Amino acid sequence: MARLIKTETEIEGRFEEVWLVVEEDALEQWPGGPREVVGRPAARADGLARARGQALFTADLRFPGMLHTAVLRSPHARARVARIDLTAALAAPGVRGAIGPGDAEMVDETCEYEGAGAAAVCADTLEQARAAIELIEIEWEPLDAVLDPVAAVEQGSILDTRARERGEVERGLAEADATVSATFHTQTVLHNSMETHQTIARWVGGSLEVHTSTQYIWGVRDQLATA
Repeated sequence: MARLIKTETEIEGRFEEVWLVVEEDALEQWPGGPREVVGRPAARADGLARARGQALFTADLRFPGMLHTAVLRSPHARARVARIDLTAALAAPGVRGAIGPGDAEMVDETCEYEGAGAAAVCADTLEQARAAIELIEIEWEPLDAVLDPVAAVEQGSILDTRARERGEVERGLAEADATVSATFHTQTVLHNSMETHQTIARWVGGSLEVHTSTQYIWGVRDQLATA
């Protein structure tokens, strides 16, 4: 039996009524009031451990043979790596590998902001990795900082840009009685989580096991699958 069901969706504060045709028998309705789980408050399983400092985060995990990474970051608002030499870092105690511009994604010759990664070292301990970073010989060519966000997007200095459109925008504007055109700017919004961003990956048999501090689990899964 087909039934017509009205529901309401909300995206970023915009509410919209949606009608759906469902090809199935009518469901038995729940009685009013809370159930055994639904409708009742739920205690956060790790809330007390987090408040006490007893909760384990990704950075607290240790596995046999685990390597640690340190990153050499740009001290300039915008700069290009004119010369880099990883030789001394690769010869440092405990170092297993080092990469420079072009060797991996997000490690570029041109650093578009202060703190952008230009090289990285992995070693047996974090202290060894950080010590090896100090041995990297690098010469910077400071560039003019791009302070206008629109210009930064146009010249590719900002890589993570996103466009959001929904519905028939052009048709809606054409049929509207009145339109208002404006450009809006707002600051960056970033949550302040208790856990720092960390990732640990290891092979378990033929499977890659990844521990990471994120709420973006499906996105991380897709990025891993692509890589």
